[in-house]
Amino acid sequence: MLKWIVLAAMLTGVGYLTYDQYRAGYFTRPPMPEGAFSLSYKNGLRAILVGIPEEKSTRRYLGFGANVPFYLEDAWSFCRPPLEDEMQKVSKFMSDRDWPGERFEAVCEVKVDGRPVVRGWITSVPRV
Repeated sequence: MLKWIVLAAMLTGVGYLTYDQYRAGYFTRPPMPEGAFSLSYKNGLRAILVGIPEEKSTRRYLGFGANVPFYLEDAWSFCRPPLEDEMQKVSKFMSDRDWPGERFEAVCEVKVDGRPVVRGWITSVPRV
């Protein structure tokens, strides 16, 4: 009897982990460039960060999704470090919130007909 309970618990755990990975979109994630890492958020933002150092052990990444058409809501986006003019535009938004230690990490874009469409933004805060 104990053997069946343990087997049922293991199957339930594997099933949940598979479902969680499916819901996060990891089965549809495109190939990642060398040194990139991915993040998936419940708000629908799925991000592959390129050219940004991974600091998950010391920082918590926050994803802010942009208002996009329904067909882009679950698309994987490639994220890059922000340009200087983007830093200036976002600095006012971030200063209004005044979150200590918050950094603007990335701009996430999806290519549509060869044109970049902003899918969202990534910031990070220190883990405490």
